[in-house]
Formats: sequence, structure tokens, C-alpha cells
Amino acid sequence: MASEPGLLKVLETFVACLIFVFISSPYLYHNWLALEWCVVYAVCFVLAALTILLNLGHCTNMLPIPFHSFLLGLALLSVLLYATALVLWPLYQFNENYGVQSWQARDVSCSDRNPYLVCIWDRRLAVTILTAVNLLAYVGDLVYSAHLVFVKV
Repeated sequence: MASEPGLLKVLETFVACLIFVFISSPYLYHNWLALEWCVVYAVCFVLAALTILLNLGHCTNMLPIPFHSFLLGLALLSVLLYATALVLWPLYQFNENYGVQSWQARDVSCSDRNPYLVCIWDRRLAVTILTAVNLLAYVGDLVYSAHLVFVKV
């Protein structure tokens, strides 16, 4: 786990946990089917956590396919899912055509400024930024995994 792909998996899983904290309130995504699709973070999180557990338990040889191929498939799937989420989430969360307020100043939950409350607009923005960060991590993971599978030394 101290290698580059291992550290990327830990980063991806940690960022997914942070995303889960910000989308813990279903009112952020229950109005639109496209936003419910964006909660694909769970699929990527479970597979990344499974990868970490397999690696820590030295059980990578238990898979029916080579572990590097599994990592490549996981990275490719995650890049595709996160890319769609990165397009759909901001489109439906910040576009006034879908009935949401696009500016923080118009969000009534941001007006009271309770230091222990994260307003809805800030949650939307945090999920967008964290999705972009995780997409970049998965792209790096995809490049590294593709190098492991296709470049034979």
C-alpha cells in the first residue's frame, strides 16, 4: 500500500468518504434521477475499499483475473462514472433552469451562518470540487494501471 497505486487507492477512498459526508442529506439529489445517478461514488468506494482489503490481506491472487487487470478495469470504470458525475452534478446543482439557486447569497440556509452548519450551496460546491479531485486521482490511477498491464519490462 506504500506504492503509488496503493496511495492513490487510499486517496480515492478518503475523498469518497468526504463526499459521502457532504451528500449525507438526500435533499441534495433526490429531486432528479440524474443526480441520483451521480451517487455512483458508492460503487467506486466499495470496489476501492475491496481492493485495499485484498491488498492488505495478501489475497490479490484470489481473483479470477490478474490483479493488475482488475485494477485497470476498476480505474476505467471509476473514471467513466466520475466523469459523468462531474458533468451532471454541477449541471443540476447550479443551473437555475432546474429550480436551484445558483448563488450562495440566495441560499437561505447560508444566511444564519451557524458555525456548525454547512449550508446547502456549500455542500453542493464541496461535492463538485471533491468529485473533480477524485476524478483526477482515478485518471492518474488509470494511467498507472494501464502502464502496469500494457508495458512489459
